[in-house]
Amino acid sequence: MNNRSSLGVTLTGGLEENVTPWGGVALLIELYRKARVSEAAEKALPKKRSPKGLRQGQMVESFVLLSVLGGDCIDDMEHLREDRGLEAMLGYSLPAPETARQWLDKFHDERLMADEPIQGAFIPLESAPLAGLKEPNRQVAWAYVENVKPGLEVTLDVDAQLVETDKANAKSCYEGYKAFQPIEVTWAETGLVLMDEFRNGNVPAQKDIKRIVDEAYALLPPGEWKVKVRSDSAAYQQDVLDHWHGKRWEFAISADMSPQLKQEIEKLPDDSWQTWKTRKDGKIEEWAEVPYVPCRHYEKKDSQPYRYLAVRVRKQQGELFEDGTMVKHFAIVSNRWEMNGEELLEWQRGKAGTIEHIHHILDNELAAGVFPSSKHGANAAWLRLQVLTHNLLQLLKAVALPKEYANAYPKRLRFAIFTHFGKVISHAGKLFLRIANKAWEGLLRITYFRVLALSPPS
Repeated sequence: MNNRSSLGVTLTGGLEENVTPWGGVALLIELYRKARVSEAAEKALPKKRSPKGLRQGQMVESFVLLSVLGGDCIDDMEHLREDRGLEAMLGYSLPAPETARQWLDKFHDERLMADEPIQGAFIPLESAPLAGLKEPNRQVAWAYVENVKPGLEVTLDVDAQLVETDKANAKSCYEGYKAFQPIEVTWAETGLVLMDEFRNGNVPAQKDIKRIVDEAYALLPPGEWKVKVRSDSAAYQQDVLDHWHGKRWEFAISADMSPQLKQEIEKLPDDSWQTWKTRKDGKIEEWAEVPYVPCRHYEKKDSQPYRYLAVRVRKQQGELFEDGTMVKHFAIVSNRWEMNGEELLEWQRGKAGTIEHIHHILDNELAAGVFPSSKHGANAAWLRLQVLTHNLLQLLKAVALPKEYANAYPKRLRFAIFTHFGKVISHAGKLFLRIANKAWEGLLRITYFRVLALSPPS
């Protein structure tokens, strides 16, 4: 057997100094502590019975580091735990995987699952620890507002996503496979996720959507916010629309194509349709106003009428679609009358660039694509910790990193920002993290001092 290295380098162990490949992650650790996220976790999560072991804020910080450095299962905590340089930076040893797993399990309360039916949708109440885990995210959102000054425009995009799983307790989704179906609400102007809720795969996206959006809004600091809501047809419910309209929130929602609505659209004369765009695949999209007052069983004849816009999609030269039809119709409903129809459609479709973008980041760039437990509460806490990690990265990009990283995904940040060798040195009772001059002067120095200048929320 040939043991000669093609690198011309002999790999060997024996390194004893406190060296870490994650020197750049000191920026995120400093941000986490400077924004007092750790303090928020300490106040909101249950007090520990024993002074031994890690504090609640340190456990939350450990899970954030696990996610941001690429770990997507609890066992990956062991790899970070072996990094003595990272340990020296943190000031504590990361938890063993079993300790981390036990901590995550404490967010589950089996008593809250007692009313779960054998069949049918079920959303259990959140345990006190799980509800408390919202507070670190509130802290990040308030720190963002305090330091970034994003303005008063708040567009809330709400959507659920399917995450395929082989967990025994998972339910089949509407696509026919076993899945979980978490739902999130994002603040489009900032990219922050204000609300998340872990759900089983058989829970319809429309269930409790009004509550979900209200809870997202409640996470904002007090202010004269100008709120708008975008959603797919999961929010197409009269009481939901009336609720938002009554709060003077503007909205644009995909409408279900009921037989009555379809009939009104098909009655429109040809001169009602205006050209919107020609897709790359050659299909032509047109739009038209629809004089429609709904008559669905839950809608009232005397309720506030809303604006309906229809979209007609057809192929060039009268070609048929696969189902034999010549055109396809879609519609949205809105209480925004001042906008041009085309502009309103573009705005409503804009949620695809926000909430669906967030789904991609949480699932593929962080660790929300694989849930670690068979316990509902533990998985819900795992999701919330991924959201916290995402929000911390949004804050870091907004207040400290160069503009070229404004839209960077976590993987790029991991490669370009966090992966810098650092040596932790103790001298005269102080700790120093020594990083290569090129990285320090070229990127990390100015970023570090921007983080130090962060103002915690009032």
